[in-house]
Amino acid sequence: MKREPRVLVWGVKADFSRFYGFSATSDASALHAVCVSTRPVRLEYTAPATAAQFELWCRLAWVWIRANAAAGQSVCLVVDELADVTSPGKAPVAWGEIVRKAMEHRPRIYALTQRPAESDKTIVGNCFTIRCYAMSRAEDRRAMAKELDVRQELVDALRHDRKEWLERSLVTRRLTTGGKGLPTRELVG
Repeated sequence: MKREPRVLVWGVKADFSRFYGFSATSDASALHAVCVSTRPVRLEYTAPATAAQFELWCRLAWVWIRANAAAGQSVCLVVDELADVTSPGKAPVAWGEIVRKAMEHRPRIYALTQRPAESDKTIVGNCFTIRCYAMSRAEDRRAMAKELDVRQELVDALRHDRKEWLERSLVTRRLTTGGKGLPTRELVG
């Protein structure tokens, strides 16, 4: 994502503009102008985390994905704090369309959440890779152990201070681990 020239972020905390130099807007017409274009852009949409705003962002992101694919351009979509705008049941309509139908256009989609047990399962059912960092709540650790298809002890052992993670490729089934200052290594399981 660091080198990707076309990144669209749902980021109500404005972390991507604050820490990574993305442009930011909370204006729907500015978002629309970007999404009907195929020019390079690294934009974070920082509108309030409401169902209506997320639906708007998703509808415009879907237009943007298809327009760029038609122009032969790859894109990256990031949803930060997914649990703010989805629930454990069915994904919101426009988000579900992206997650289920966008594969043919090959966008890279990152769905980030601190509360996987509160986020929709559509993204997990359609993703290629799941990465899990240390989590405080047992309910979240249980949910991630199940999604990663690993013993819960592996998820329980992840440490916040070392930014440790487990990652499962759902394509190859390969399980890896790593963290800050730690080498990436493959695990059996």
